[in-house]
Amino acid sequence: MNIVPNTTCRRCHRQYPSFRSRCPYCGTKKTKTVRSAVPETDSTVPSTPAAKNAAEAVNMQMLIGGVILLAVIILTITIVSVNVGKDVSAAEEIQSQIDAEAQITPPAPPTPSPSPQPSPAPQITSVSIRGSYQPELDYNGNGFWAKVGDSDYTFTVSWYPGEVASTPEWTSDNEEVATVEGDGPVGTIKIVGPGDVTISVKVSDDPRGTGTIPIHVYDPNS
Repeated sequence: MNIVPNTTCRRCHRQYPSFRSRCPYCGTKKTKTVRSAVPETDSTVPSTPAAKNAAEAVNMQMLIGGVILLAVIILTITIVSVNVGKDVSAAEEIQSQIDAEAQITPPAPPTPSPSPQPSPAPQITSVSIRGSYQPELDYNGNGFWAKVGDSDYTFTVSWYPGEVASTPEWTSDNEEVATVEGDGPVGTIKIVGPGDVTISVKVSDDPRGTGTIPIHVYDPNS
C-alpha cells in the first residue's frame, strides 16, 4: 500500500510520487491545482432576511417593468389611432375634391379611330413553264427543236405568288407551224409543219406574267 499518493504527468501520462516537482520520465514540471471557492453572501442563503429582501426587490423590478411596458403599449396604440384618423380624413377630402372636379369637367369627346387601309392585292412576279421534253422553261428560255410528225407536247405553267388566282391564256403566233390548246394551266402543242413558232401563255397583264416557248420545227424528209 502506497503511503505517498501518486500524480499523473500531463505530458507522458505516467504516474509518479506527488512529492516530486518534475516527472522523472520526461522532466515535465508538475502544475499545482488551485481550487477557488465562491464565497456565499447572506442573500444567497435561503430563509435569511437578506434573501427575502432580494426576492422582494426582484419582484418590484418586474412589476415596475410591466407597468412601463403597458404604458408604452397604450401610448403606441393612441398614436397609431390618431394617425389613422388623420389619414382617413385626408383621403376623404381628396376623394371629395376628385368627385367635384369630375362633375365640373366635361368628358373629352372620343377620338375617331382611323379607317383601316386595304392591303394592296398581290401581283404575279414570275412565270415558269414545265414541259414533258425537258425539266423547265421560263419566258426567257431558248425554246427547243421539234420535227414534223412528232406527237403532241404537253406543258404546265405555274406562277408566283401561287395564291393569286388566274386563268392562263395559251396562244400560237404561227398556227401553220404549231397550234396550242389550253385547259387551265395545261397547254397541249400540236406540230403542224416546218418553221419557227412561239407559244405564249399569259397569266396576268403584267409583263412578268407572260411566258413563251420558242419552237423550231424541221422536216426530216426535206
